[in-house]
Amino acid sequence: MTDELKINALECPYDETRETIPPRWEAEHVGRRLVKAFVTLDRLPRLRGPREPGSHWPRHAIEWADRLAQAELSEAERRMREAAQNFTVLRPTAAEIAEMEKAFDWLRELRGVDPGMALVTSLWALHTARRKSVRRLCEQKKWATYTFYRKRAKALDYLAGVLNARNVPVF
Repeated sequence: MTDELKINALECPYDETRETIPPRWEAEHVGRRLVKAFVTLDRLPRLRGPREPGSHWPRHAIEWADRLAQAELSEAERRMREAAQNFTVLRPTAAEIAEMEKAFDWLRELRGVDPGMALVTSLWALHTARRKSVRRLCEQKKWATYTFYRKRAKALDYLAGVLNARNVPVF
């Protein structure tokens, strides 16, 4: 019998990338929390009102000829279509929403200290959460990438210092 750690996959699946919570706030951990806040924001239900632009046609039944045409699709295309049909958005829990609001409060407070650092940090977190290119953002805004990341690092260090000074529990 080996000395390997065995974990029941149904109770707690093994994940090497599982995030460990540091004992005190660190800049990198603050950044992860900000990114997670924007991910949570994207998972919230949309406000009621007019539909988003797009197809307003009702869903229809797929006919036999369409099914035959779909059968001829490549395997990769078929997997993409099936994944798109099976996609559901999991709504965030109350704890995730509370953490999101705390992270956004940090950005509001940072804006009072230095609006430029707050803008850079929030745009970085938003683009990272939505898996968009930060380099392209810098090109569009005509910002130097080095300066962008330097300001982001300074802002995250500042936030970590403030949170540690206030003894805010790490989550």
